Amino acid sequence: MKSLIASAVAAALAACSSTTELSLYRPQLTTGFVNRPAEASLDEPPADFWRRFQDAQLDALVARALKANTELRIASANLREARALARFADAQLLPSVDLAAGAARTRGRNLSGSAQTDKTYAVGFDVSWEADLFGRLSNESRAAGAEVLASEAGLQFVHVSVGAEVANTYFELRGLQERLRVAHASLKTQGSILELVEALQEAGRGTAFDAERARALVQSTAASVPALEAAVMRTRYRLGRLCGEAPTAFDAELEEQEPLPGLRSVALGGVGSPESLLRRRPDIQAVEHQVAAAAARAGVSRAELFPRVVLGGTIGQNAISLGSLGDGASYAYSLGARMVWNLLDFGRGRARIGAAAGRSGAAWLAYERTVLIALEETEGAFASYTRSQQQAELLHDAARSAENAALIARERFTVGVSDFLSVLDAEREVLSARDQLAQAQTAAATSLAGVYKALGGGWPGKASKA
Repeated sequence: MKSLIASAVAAALAACSSTTELSLYRPQLTTGFVNRPAEASLDEPPADFWRRFQDAQLDALVARALKANTELRIASANLREARALARFADAQLLPSVDLAAGAARTRGRNLSGSAQTDKTYAVGFDVSWEADLFGRLSNESRAAGAEVLASEAGLQFVHVSVGAEVANTYFELRGLQERLRVAHASLKTQGSILELVEALQEAGRGTAFDAERARALVQSTAASVPALEAAVMRTRYRLGRLCGEAPTAFDAELEEQEPLPGLRSVALGGVGSPESLLRRRPDIQAVEHQVAAAAARAGVSRAELFPRVVLGGTIGQNAISLGSLGDGASYAYSLGARMVWNLLDFGRGRARIGAAAGRSGAAWLAYERTVLIALEETEGAFASYTRSQQQAELLHDAARSAENAALIARERFTVGVSDFLSVLDAEREVLSARDQLAQAQTAAATSLAGVYKALGGGWPGKASKA
């Protein structure tokens, strides 16, 4: 009988102490990204990618955001909590030692039937330690440790996201300012044309119809200015929030228009491979550690089905007076062990195991989803980057041609070779081409920030001690 019980306990120990081998999802990968630009290498992407634009204001904004952004501070606080819980889980594997002291006064009848008042004093140490026979505590410690690693990777992911978001918003701001500059420049040119048409009308060479059409073009262009101004203000406010500041904190600093950082001087550099992407992206690492934590907590739930064995004891002194404490005769101790085994819980333990298995399965699927999203984002970022570069180059040529055509149309109208309709069409085309070029240049800049975000660029490597 004893040998049978020993065999059963050994089998239970083996079953509970075994660690599930994580065989994580890996899709079929190519050696390189399909949409990778020809000039990009397979080296790893650079950190602090925003510095490559050589824009001091952008560098300062990112530095402020990485210091004061609320999402980063929340992630740091979560990491501190995870580390504290991990220390607590590790401490559960060690004995607990309590210092106890007490005094009591009791009144009752003695053996002879007489009333008697007694006083007792006690001081000593209480020691208890749960023997981790079935892996409950060690699995809890492993789960807490994995959650620390997941929080560290989560902090790194927020770091990447904040840097990319600030750069992206900064590029949008400069792009909107450029569109606003184009609108004001067009207004100035169109205003000059309106003055010319009105002068020709007064001289008898123009018509009221031409003047009204010129005035309508001016008003139409002017109507686009308030919407662009509002978009500029909203973008500045978003930068303030990203940097942990009030919305209007950067109104004075960013009010003056500056051009978009030049993209031609920024080489894309290394982009790595799909395989290295799955190892590098911090959001993938975070979910991978969450899978390990869920597997360990499933082990905790299984261990709850088995007995808990707690070893304990007390060593101290008991005396009937304070003065007697310290005498050799007052010393006392007790040692013992206690086993608790819930034999009948009406399925509660099995339900906890089922819930833990469900959470573990969800964590595995979340890892698969995160991997697929990472690959999709990266390929999509490359596609946007290469196409937006091509679009910006084509629109640059288109804007130049539209400006030349408008100049020719104005000259022909001035000398009376063509009517005013050709001037209006040419001016509308110039405004449209310049505005589209500004939008395309903004898209090219933001797409480059998107590439580095998708690649996990700007990642410092290790989370700081939060």
